[in-house]
Amino acid sequence: MNGEFVWWTGVVEDIKDPELMGRARVRIVGYHTPDLALLPTVQLPWAHPIFPITSASTQGKGSTVPGLLPGTHVFGFFLDGTEAQQPVMMGTIPGINLEPNKPAEGFNDPYDTVRNDLYDQRPDTNLLAYGPPQDGTPGSKKQPQEEVDTAIDDVSWTEPSSPANPVYPQNKVYESNSGHVIEVDDSSNAERIHVYHRSGSFVEFHPDGTTVIKSTGHGYTIKLLDENMLVGGSLNITSLGNCNIKAKNFTFKGEKCSFDLSDSFVVNSKSFGVKSAEDVSMVGGTTAKVGATDEVALIQGEGKIKMTSGNIDLN
Repeated sequence: MNGEFVWWTGVVEDIKDPELMGRARVRIVGYHTPDLALLPTVQLPWAHPIFPITSASTQGKGSTVPGLLPGTHVFGFFLDGTEAQQPVMMGTIPGINLEPNKPAEGFNDPYDTVRNDLYDQRPDTNLLAYGPPQDGTPGSKKQPQEEVDTAIDDVSWTEPSSPANPVYPQNKVYESNSGHVIEVDDSSNAERIHVYHRSGSFVEFHPDGTTVIKSTGHGYTIKLLDENMLVGGSLNITSLGNCNIKAKNFTFKGEKCSFDLSDSFVVNSKSFGVKSAEDVSMVGGTTAKVGATDEVALIQGEGKIKMTSGNIDLN
């Protein structure tokens, strides 16, 4: 370790470290032949990764799995100097994909696992870093929801489209091998934060602060303590199925309350009260029923109680 310091560059060919330490088998330029028959991937030395000082790299803390893939170009040094038997990886090297992957040759991805024709003749920089989503890139599945009806006649809303308009080098993009994406975009007039799941679910913050949260599957929100919600404008809730609310105590307060139902409206409660500062009107299409096992009281201040019907039976 106190001898000559030796640098090297190479290509990752295997990332399945049996010791689970993030090591990779690297074919090193100038030291290893590209001939797989003479030097197969399984005989390459394991190169150890170096994590940044912000990662503890101990007892599971910090970043413990590197982002290497077969075909990644890396550089580093040998711990044992000119003996060249203990390689250490210091970083990855992006390039331009001028030639297709050749699995039968060394210095390539032997499993052809990361092939993407979109990057032919292009740099390794993520396409989302300098352009909007296109067919084949994560995010191309996003289809805004259109014309969602509300409880108010002739009032609807639509999901806003993504304002993505990235300009290199303002958009910092992380993409996983399966297609998950995180974007922190500082492009002028298109500043966004975008977290995308390969299924199409996403959370996106728009330049004006608008937030879009969309799930292509089921959704669950669980709060173990209080939750408070303030909406400065209108709150529209639309359910294409049933809307069920169960509560120990339910309080509804509003300046105006309207129920416009095409079917039944049922309240099943130990106690149910209707209180209004003005008129209370209950109208049934054919029959209006008010029943109790004890007493029904109709009170109208100093005015009068008016009942109109074909027959009125009082028992």
